Amino acid sequence: MPFDQSRSDAFAERMVGVMNSVGIALMTSLGHRTRLLDTMAEMPASPSAEIAARAGLSERYVREWMGAMATGGVIDIDAAAGKYHLPPEHAAWLTRAAAANNIATATQWVSVLGKVEDDVLDAFTHGRGVPYSAYHRFHEVMAEESGQSVVAALLDHILPIVPGLIERLHSGIDVLNFYFVTGKRTGA
Repeated sequence: MPFDQSRSDAFAERMVGVMNSVGIALMTSLGHRTRLLDTMAEMPASPSAEIAARAGLSERYVREWMGAMATGGVIDIDAAAGKYHLPPEHAAWLTRAAAANNIATATQWVSVLGKVEDDVLDAFTHGRGVPYSAYHRFHEVMAEESGQSVVAALLDHILPIVPGLIERLHSGIDVLNFYFVTGKRTGA
């Protein structure tokens, strides 16, 4: 089969896009964890020093982060005025106020999974898998995601699936907490 240069070029372009997207995902995770995205959502277009001061963070790091986020099209920059802004259309998907729509929470998985790359590489040879304990921050990130999705939907969408369950819970039925009884997490 002859070498298809246009297919090769298209694939290289796709992989460069993947790398750029991973970088923006990591920056989004940092913006979530530092609450920069939440802070910016509450501010008008502002200089990096004002944003950093409001967030209680180092201006230099905030400025560098905003440069990456502006390059990635996540935040807007007015270079002439030296101001940065998180558009409300983006904030609707990237802040804690977005609740279950907060995609920034999920971007934390990039670093969680990246930290176990060597362990997964080793598992390719020994075949024993990688324990949950190797996944730094796994339970923290999972709890945050569950809090904004499962827990938020519990009363309105999940519990009503079982007819009469909410009323029975209010009347004081007994429930079993697997972790409390066994000391083991489910799925561990």
